Amino acid sequence: MKTKITFLILLMITLSLNAQNIEFTFANAQITNDASFDFYETDVMIAAVEGQADFKLGIGQVYINYNPSAFGNNINAGGGLEITYPAGYILGQVNTLSYYSDFVTNDNSTTRFSFAYQQGISSGSMVDNVTSTPTKLFHIKMQFTDSGQLPMVAFEDNETQPPGVSNSRDQFFTACGPSTGGLGFDDCAGFPGTQFNDALFESGGATLSTEPSELLNVLSVYPNPTEGLLYVGVNTKSKYRVIDIFGKIVNRGSLNQGKNELQLRNYESGIYFLTITNDSGSATKKIVKE
Repeated sequence: MKTKITFLILLMITLSLNAQNIEFTFANAQITNDASFDFYETDVMIAAVEGQADFKLGIGQVYINYNPSAFGNNINAGGGLEITYPAGYILGQVNTLSYYSDFVTNDNSTTRFSFAYQQGISSGSMVDNVTSTPTKLFHIKMQFTDSGQLPMVAFEDNETQPPGVSNSRDQFFTACGPSTGGLGFDDCAGFPGTQFNDALFESGGATLSTEPSELLNVLSVYPNPTEGLLYVGVNTKSKYRVIDIFGKIVNRGSLNQGKNELQLRNYESGIYFLTITNDSGSATKKIVKE
């Protein structure tokens, strides 16, 4: 009996650890113009989800697909791609020395680019920079070759990969190096970071702001205000997130076609934002919990 109990405890601990994760999303998608060219711009965001505690971000690599009819092939080699990380973005953090360095952008297919970043200092000189509130990681600016075409910008994740390369898109780690010490970058072999083996990717935020109205036309959310039970109607399978006024994701999941029930009874009274995402785009509704 003692052996069985020990096994169950270890299993619960393992499941709990596996539930910890991170999610990448897009935000602030827009078209800009410099009087000569049109550009598509968006921010890549990162957040701790599924019980993951706040942490210091280590190395990582993001893969992004796009529509070649809008941007041409090999956008990086063609000079049509700019990735920046100014102050206020995680990759732009500096504490005497830069938190991150050795940024590399590649065309790894004619319609996909990757962006990689390395850790620049030991974890002991960093502060927790990934929390449950989505935070700007870096900014993307892509030059159109035909702005009349849809950008169709989206993350590439493991679900789109062929068999045998299931972890090829989960190249993200917590910061390495000793947790105490100076600004140096030392002993990552002795103090390695922890890899996230199933990072989540949500591409709905890459949709331009002119498109979510299509989704709003077929979206029903009631009653609002609500005392706890919320009905959400969609015309196709969708994903949802409930976000509080501080930007924290308090609930997430999937919706089936038709009417769905969401329970908000355990939420504190106040204002929340319900974001629905599917192939038609992304839409957000303000919800009042009484």
